[in-house]
Amino acid sequence: MSPLYMLELQIDVAALHKFLHIQGYAGREDETELGYGIHAWLKAAFSEIAPKPWRLLMDGKRPTRILGYSAYHAQALQQRLHEFGEPSVAMVCPESLGIAGRQMPNWQTGRKLGFQVLACPVGRKAVNGVEKDLFLITADAVERGTRISREVVYGEWMKKKFAQYGVAIEKVDLTAFRLVKQIRQTQYLGDKRRQKHITRPQALLEGHLTVGDPQRFTELLAHGLGRHRAFGYGMVLLRPIQ
Repeated sequence: MSPLYMLELQIDVAALHKFLHIQGYAGREDETELGYGIHAWLKAAFSEIAPKPWRLLMDGKRPTRILGYSAYHAQALQQRLHEFGEPSVAMVCPESLGIAGRQMPNWQTGRKLGFQVLACPVGRKAVNGVEKDLFLITADAVERGTRISREVVYGEWMKKKFAQYGVAIEKVDLTAFRLVKQIRQTQYLGDKRRQKHITRPQALLEGHLTVGDPQRFTELLAHGLGRHRAFGYGMVLLRPIQ
């Protein structure tokens, strides 16, 4: 299996907003969400070698940055941006900030790790296939008056996602939740695509896991969890268990 790299891209937020303004995306999402805007920038900057999954870290305490997993090392992305990026694209991640990276380790079977995932927990309704918050889908399916919680619904969903890669979850907590305004491109209508405004759940889930098959675990990291991974969701961040 090819090596997996974690990349860190420090970005100039003012330059990002200028790029989004030029592209016509400015003001269409929550200012702190920027999922579609960064997706558009990553595509413009790196095309098919753009990191995915990825996550925007923007807390005002540290420089704004994007973390992501990729089969390509940092130098490959830096070269692509330097050689082919348009000026407004390249200014978002100038060489003075740069792209850093490291190769991910080969994890051992049975290794216990802490994890954090920013997820968009949605599913398709059985009746019409419309995408909807998993909590609301569950609420629609249970008997009226039955009490359910987002933490339980999202936690069970995450356990199933990890289990598909042979990873056991020992605990999972919902540490933050909010609804976010997003934009998505619709299918082509003639020669044009329209932008659709939607509201989706955003959940920060944290817990402990145990690695089963190391190769499958690396595949999990490279793939990410859940839907909308191209828009900043599903990246599994790891930490040691204290």
